[in-house]
Amino acid sequence: MSAAVRPAAAADSQAIAASLARAFHDDPVMMFMLPDAAAREAKLPRIFRLLLKMALPHGLCRVSEGYETATIWKPPGQWHLSPWDYVVNGPEMLGIFGGNVFSVIGTMDRIEKVHPKTPHYYLQVIGTDPPAQGKGFASAIMRDQLARSDAEGMSCYLESSKDTNIPVYRSFGFEVTGEIKIPDGPTLWPMWRDAR
Repeated sequence: MSAAVRPAAAADSQAIAASLARAFHDDPVMMFMLPDAAAREAKLPRIFRLLLKMALPHGLCRVSEGYETATIWKPPGQWHLSPWDYVVNGPEMLGIFGGNVFSVIGTMDRIEKVHPKTPHYYLQVIGTDPPAQGKGFASAIMRDQLARSDAEGMSCYLESSKDTNIPVYRSFGFEVTGEIKIPDGPTLWPMWRDAR
């Protein structure tokens, strides 16, 4: 199928966050950060609205026409969360994670420490609403940015939080470059794709 893909806008944030929240309900990293299923269901939309707020100004987030799939991309050199990002978004992070906020920040720091310094586009999030999975939406939305990256000769990077997704990312040219083990938590697999 050929799904229509378009740039995401601020007006889409609610619908995208709801779709991504459903897609990430069983994500190992989200389950680690928000172990209680009911709290996770309530708070995941807030997490994705926050991520979108920080990423939308870059103009790289994409969504399928019916909000089946969405991506959050960061441009080269813009993936790092600055101390200012934590200050500005601290109250919302505290509201989401409560007393677990410092553990969450520690997990994010551990993931950032292995982030490549070579210029690249960073796929921070890709998710498909469960009823729409397996219907080609994710492939269409992934090809959209990869075509742009290839045209610029720019590499791409992501972290896979599920080993079952590794073959899917490999089919787009990403290769595993190591492992990120979260203490008492999940393992993530950093993956790199050279421009084609």
